[in-house]
Amino acid sequence: MSQKFKSLKNDKETKLQDILQVALKMFARYGYKKTTIEDIAQEMGMTKSNIYFYVANKKDLYEKTVGNELIQWRDTIGREVEQVEDIVEKFRIMVSRAFEYLFSHKDLHTIVVNDPGIFTLSRDQDRFLEINLGAMQVIRMVLQQGVSQGRFYPVDIDVTTDLLFSIYIMFLIKTSVASEIQSVSRMVEAGTELILRGLCAP
Repeated sequence: MSQKFKSLKNDKETKLQDILQVALKMFARYGYKKTTIEDIAQEMGMTKSNIYFYVANKKDLYEKTVGNELIQWRDTIGREVEQVEDIVEKFRIMVSRAFEYLFSHKDLHTIVVNDPGIFTLSRDQDRFLEINLGAMQVIRMVLQQGVSQGRFYPVDIDVTTDLLFSIYIMFLIKTSVASEIQSVSRMVEAGTELILRGLCAP
């Protein structure tokens, strides 16, 4: 691959990221229906036709925008978990920071509230399945470490990962109701300790 081609590819990826950041704010502020490609193009100082160089249509732009945020969310939690040595504390950080991240990123949370279908328990209906499989891998890694260290009971890793991710998704769905945020925070904290009591070997 020539240096010029690499540079062009990097420029396109950088521009796409800029578009996605503007789209995030617009979708959060006006919602999916009221946001137009023209709005985003104007905010970017681009023409509508230039936007279509990066995305196929508004739906594609929306899903790229949400997917990009979900990837950043997943990867941020993954990095933070890796930095923790103690496996029990690693589990706590994995859970607590996942929710803290959502609540602290207002534009993403607004989009989640407006589009609760972003999260689903059905893999057939999951628009972001590949990203969520990556998130499940973070859970799987923590469980594997805990079992191999003898700190967790020798549970079935795959089944337990599916169980914990399903619980996680149910809590995320609940956060789409603004009035439920405080109760979700309390339940997540209590649920984490309850799960750890079942996981941790004596």
